[in-house]
Amino acid sequence: MTMSFLSSLKNLLYKRRKRKCGLSFPVFCKVHGVKAPDRQGALVQSRNGDPLQIVHVPTKEYPFNVYVYSITLNRVLGYLDERSAEQFVYLFKNGFCKDAVLEQITGGPPTYSYYGCNIRVLESSVLVTETSFTHLRGE
Repeated sequence: MTMSFLSSLKNLLYKRRKRKCGLSFPVFCKVHGVKAPDRQGALVQSRNGDPLQIVHVPTKEYPFNVYVYSITLNRVLGYLDERSAEQFVYLFKNGFCKDAVLEQITGGPPTYSYYGCNIRVLESSVLVTETSFTHLRGE
């Protein structure tokens, strides 16, 4: 088989999975798990428009675990909800790393006791760093 045929077939299968899971890029998501003090500190240092990566790091208890990682701060901001994470794993396969942008920082004092954030997930992997993410896996 020629490379162009294989790449065409992969592209076709990708489009089929994308249609089946109902995703249309960019995808807007809320980041969960942001209440931890270290993640709150990272959010205080973050700015709208900061480059992010969403990284699939499966664990025994959470096979669809997808972290939201700040490239600028080199820190985890939180994770995606299970439904969104499952859709992304189905679409991009295990161990994916995709680009995202911090869309909006929400909450914070005096109205709310903690900060939150919304992100925009892109279809690309242009921002992917050479980081191995071993610290996310506990290695």
